Amino acid sequence: MRRLVLASVLTLAGCGGLRDMFTAHSDAVAVVGGRDLTAERVSELFVGSRGLAVQSEVMTRFSHLWVNYLLFADRVLAGDSLIDSAAVLAANWPAVHQILISRFHDQVVGERTSLDSAGVDSAYGAGEYRLIRHILLRADTGMSATQIDTKRRQAERLRAQAAAGGWDRANQSNEDPNAKAQSGTVGVIGRGETVQPFDAAAFALQPGEVGPLTETPFGFHVIRRPALEEIRAQFREGVEQRLVARLDSTFLAELPKRLNLKVRSGAAATVREVARDPMGSRQSQRVLASFDGGKFTAGDLARWFDLLPPQAAQQIPTATDDDLRNFVQALARNAMLLAETRTAGVELTSEEFGRLRADLSMQVLALKTALRLDSLSAEDTASGRSRKELAAARVDAYLTRIAADPQTLVPVSGPLADYLREAASWRVHAAGVQRAFDMARAQRAALDSAAGRVAPEGRR
Repeated sequence: MRRLVLASVLTLAGCGGLRDMFTAHSDAVAVVGGRDLTAERVSELFVGSRGLAVQSEVMTRFSHLWVNYLLFADRVLAGDSLIDSAAVLAANWPAVHQILISRFHDQVVGERTSLDSAGVDSAYGAGEYRLIRHILLRADTGMSATQIDTKRRQAERLRAQAAAGGWDRANQSNEDPNAKAQSGTVGVIGRGETVQPFDAAAFALQPGEVGPLTETPFGFHVIRRPALEEIRAQFREGVEQRLVARLDSTFLAELPKRLNLKVRSGAAATVREVARDPMGSRQSQRVLASFDGGKFTAGDLARWFDLLPPQAAQQIPTATDDDLRNFVQALARNAMLLAETRTAGVELTSEEFGRLRADLSMQVLALKTALRLDSLSAEDTASGRSRKELAAARVDAYLTRIAADPQTLVPVSGPLADYLREAASWRVHAAGVQRAFDMARAQRAALDSAAGRVAPEGRR
């Protein structure tokens, strides 16, 4: 038991929370290269702001902003353009991953899912997939029996018109707007993918045939299976998409076994820790999953939080361990795919790299402009202050503007921030954030009391 307790303490100390409790960092909210953002300064900015809520999580994000801006300013004032090859690849890693995996995907499935003319003929004749057109007249349980009967009679007339060769004219009454815009086309479907009456009617049709009027919970359908010569290109595209989806599913299902993916036993608990503090976990090397040729770490997961929809993080506290293990496996699959691209020799083209560099250049320019790093005066440069002092002054001035008007905030993207932090000395102290929060809350309460008002809940 004593050994277990000791291991737990060491684990907590490793993530910084416990260590902060036993060190004298209560006056420093954050530190970068020997320069402090003090709790007093953060408190002052929040108390004087009408747009920043006095909340510890907001102060934590604000402190990380200071770190990001200061690291950025240091690099710029040192003459770093931040658009060299390493920066471009690191600051654009989500886009790089997408490009490389997409090209690898094309290599894997491209030739295997391309249908020649004979293949299209064969697929159409087999009937496993069918391109179907329909005309819908909506009818539901909210209508009276008389209204439904009127719809049925109208649908019968449209069916007779369509069967007599007037499909396009009948389609003008189609109440399915998406299908109507495409001559009634619902796309290529497989058996069992639509509601049962529609499915049975669609797969009973011969080429060129208009089926009997079909009723579903959506209303009344006039259904037609066009002859192949009418829709060859559409049918080919739809079937190829189905073949791609089938191969994708098979490839992804086999990938974890082929690369010996192993999700660590404590992965679920680690996911919950990362969800509570994504920013503080970004440098973590704790392994969540391993596979032949690579691994997926808590830091990797933290960086993914920038890209995941907000509801994903909200669901984590109540998710089961099995759900979280599957979550890790799904994200690790991206890392495995990237490893596969390297094995296959897939690389960015010069045009793709150029576009990524241009995107980063625009981001760098926006940040330089916001921080006014491109307008150092002669007085600034002649003052004798070091580059580090000038950087800190510019960042502090910008934070003052953000506190006055949060709409002026130009964030450092997560990937660029990670790149800036990799080789730098920095830290955000939980104890310092707590002290800033306590100071700001006390000062705000005193101001509100002096003014004879009660602070809103969000300001407490």
